[in-house]
Amino acid sequence: MTTPWFDEVAPGIGSLRVATDERPYFEEKALEFLRAAVQEVIANERLHAVLLEGGGRQFSGGAPADLLLSPDADKRVERLMAEAGRLLLEVPVPTIAVMSGHAVGGGLMLGLWCDLAVLAEESLYGANFLDLGFTPGMGSTVLAEEAFGVPLGRELLLTGRLIKGREIRASGAPIGYAVVPRSEVRSTALRRAREIADLPRDAVVLLKRHLASRRGNRLREALQEESAMHRALLTQPATRRRIAERYVSGDR
Repeated sequence: MTTPWFDEVAPGIGSLRVATDERPYFEEKALEFLRAAVQEVIANERLHAVLLEGGGRQFSGGAPADLLLSPDADKRVERLMAEAGRLLLEVPVPTIAVMSGHAVGGGLMLGLWCDLAVLAEESLYGANFLDLGFTPGMGSTVLAEEAFGVPLGRELLLTGRLIKGREIRASGAPIGYAVVPRSEVRSTALRRAREIADLPRDAVVLLKRHLASRRGNRLREALQEESAMHRALLTQPATRRRIAERYVSGDR
C-alpha cells in the first residue's frame, strides 16, 4: 500500500509529493509521508529512482507560519530539519527534486538535499531565513555554497534575496546546468530518472550509499551548528514579531 502522496509513475521510478499549491509548505504531515515513502522504496526493489515533487507554482515554501510561531518552535523546527534531510539521504536510490515552482527557505533546501535537482528559468529560489528574522537552517550553510558556489551561495544567505532560475544559470553556478524552462522541468527530471533506471540497481544503490554517507557527514555537522543558532533566536519576541510581519502579512 502506498502513502497518499507516493506512487510509481513509470517503470522503476517513484514519485513523492511533499507539497501542493494549496498547501505549499513542508510540515510534520509531509514528514510522515516521507518516512513511509522511504520504507516503501527500501521494500520495493523495482525502484531505481525517486522524484521529489511539490506544487506546480510553488515547489515548497519551507515551514509554515503556525509552526514557526508555536511556543516550542525551536524544538519542532530542529526535529523537522534533522529528520527531513536524514530521510532523503536514507532513500536507497537516487532522488531528483522536480523544482518547477518557487522554492524558498527550507523548501529550497529540501530540494537541495536530493541527489539531483531540476530548476525552472521562470521560478524564484532563495534562502530568505534572515529576512524572516532568524539564521539559516536545513543544512543551508553547506547546501547553498554546494549548489550555487561560494560567492553566490554566501550572498543568498546573507541578503535573503530571491533570484530567478535564469539568473542562477547565467551566474555560472554549479547547479546552473540544471535550469530549464518551467514546461520542461518534469520531463527533464523523468529523463534523468529513466537514465538511472536503465542501470544495474545494485550498483546504483551502492554508489548512492557511498555518496550519501560522505555528504551526510558534512550536513549533519552543519545542522548541529544551525540548530544551536535557532535555539538562541526562534523563541525571542523580536524574532516572532519579525516572522509575523514578514510571513503572515503575505510578504513571504
